[in-house]
Amino acid sequence: MAQVFDFTRLRRLTIIHVFVQAFLLILLVGTTSVLLGKVPSQVFMNSVIRVVVLQLILFYPVYKLAASDAEREVASAVTGLPAEEMQALRRKRVFSDILKGALIIFFFTFILRAPGAPQIQFSILAVFLLSYLAYFQCFNSVAKRLMRAKS
Repeated sequence: MAQVFDFTRLRRLTIIHVFVQAFLLILLVGTTSVLLGKVPSQVFMNSVIRVVVLQLILFYPVYKLAASDAEREVASAVTGLPAEEMQALRRKRVFSDILKGALIIFFFTFILRAPGAPQIQFSILAVFLLSYLAYFQCFNSVAKRLMRAKS
């Protein structure tokens, strides 16, 4: 018997992610413009290079997390799932949400405890914003690809 999928919730979630991405981009542009006004251009470029390198290092783990979350969400879109499967998917979702919340707390604590140098705080904040931006983009990409394959 073919499985029937209801992607209504997942489509709404991808639309919400688009708005969150726009908000994160606005925050990133705002912090960048503030940093440009506070430090010389060479210091700014060094900060941008550090952010790009750290983002390249973090991209694969972020992609894997987003892909597993998207696969879990697509699997939970099957109509008529047994209760034990729904419970297992719910447990995975809660664990993933706790992990993402812990990362947010880590970054905010790291930003607050960092030295007062604007370029260091900018680097930490930019890595945080870009990591979450990459997560939402990867999630939407994988989810849309899986929805096309399943429907």
